[in-house]
Amino acid sequence: MKWINGILGGVAAVVLAFGAEAAGTYAPGSRIPADQLGQLGNLPVYSVGKQSYRLLPQKGADGASLLVDSQGLVVSSANEILITGASEAEIRSSTGPGPAPVSIQYFAATGIALVRYADFPTAVAALAPLQQRLPAASVRLAISRGTARAY
Repeated sequence: MKWINGILGGVAAVVLAFGAEAAGTYAPGSRIPADQLGQLGNLPVYSVGKQSYRLLPQKGADGASLLVDSQGLVVSSANEILITGASEAEIRSSTGPGPAPVSIQYFAATGIALVRYADFPTAVAALAPLQQRLPAASVRLAISRGTARAY
């Protein structure tokens, strides 16, 4: 009887392992095949510029939002908007109306600001208003394709 329990335990471990593989644990830089992407169901889609991203339910190892681009590539976002070409005062006053950021980091030496939001949908919602309020500045949603970030 002990050997049957051992076999059943082994089979259960294999089933659990394959179940975890099917559920998917994704990392930036990896690709999700189209058939596996279809199995994930209706993921929310967000447009950023000319690109559309599907938001995965899983968070990255560093807590970043994991997304899938149109080619099936897993990318990540720390939910930060990168702003250059505006003063700290302009940036802080421009973030007032609309979605509230979690933090604003301004690096005076380079004139770069990172405006962090609680989640990816909030960051996407804040992007267009910031671009309108800071027309002379470069305002972009930071998305990483699996390479190390410079900051």
